[in-house]
Amino acid sequence: MSIESLASNLPEIGTRFGRFLLESVDQLDEYQSFGLLFREEKSGCEIYHVWNEDEENLFSFNFKTIPEDSSGVAHILEHTVLCGSEKYPVKDPFVMLYKGSMQTFLNAMTYPDKTVYPASSTVKQDLFNLMSVYADAVFFPLLKEEHFRQEGHRLERGDDGEIQISGVVYNEMKANYSTHDDIAWDKVIRSVFPDTPYAHDSGGDPREIPGLRYSYFRDFHRRYYHPSNCRIFLYGDIPTADYLDFLAVSYTHL
Repeated sequence: MSIESLASNLPEIGTRFGRFLLESVDQLDEYQSFGLLFREEKSGCEIYHVWNEDEENLFSFNFKTIPEDSSGVAHILEHTVLCGSEKYPVKDPFVMLYKGSMQTFLNAMTYPDKTVYPASSTVKQDLFNLMSVYADAVFFPLLKEEHFRQEGHRLERGDDGEIQISGVVYNEMKANYSTHDDIAWDKVIRSVFPDTPYAHDSGGDPREIPGLRYSYFRDFHRRYYHPSNCRIFLYGDIPTADYLDFLAVSYTHL
């Protein structure tokens, strides 16, 4: 389908697809695409679809997650929401997707001011299966305390018999602070933006991670992982209406 063919099938601005209103259409010549921006009428959740003829389709759930300290809460939450959800209460659905899906990309990333959950596939049903797991993970995670301890921080006895701090994110960030270059770069960023959220390390400073409390961790999810704070990005040749129908049926809170 050429961009001319795509243009002939574009809905008009103001068209409603159930609870989703088309607010704008952008012609993206450099990508041979059109960008369609929808807004869900109740929550305000935004959906932006870069619609083109690419058979490799992608989605991403994106949240603004502004750190108030360097405890790494956003980073730990990124790990922990993928440890099971209400609809998929298995220990590690992320690993199961790697093994059983035809995905071409599957990941989650924490940035200084946002957290994103992208995945892609060339098979429509596979992509929608991935989307179902991801959506339930971000909006309805189990967030068990044992998962918080596993991914964040905990005390355990080392091989030498001494009590030590451990945790997936804690150990990951210890490695991140293990070189002079990494430490220098971190100091530069914090000094350039001293009175902003960028003065904190969203990934977590190993000296501050052990101070993170489980109650604050859960509260952070309640504050930021809500449809009103979510932007859903879509890409590829799957019709936008198919995505919106899927979201409307599967997630009535959107």
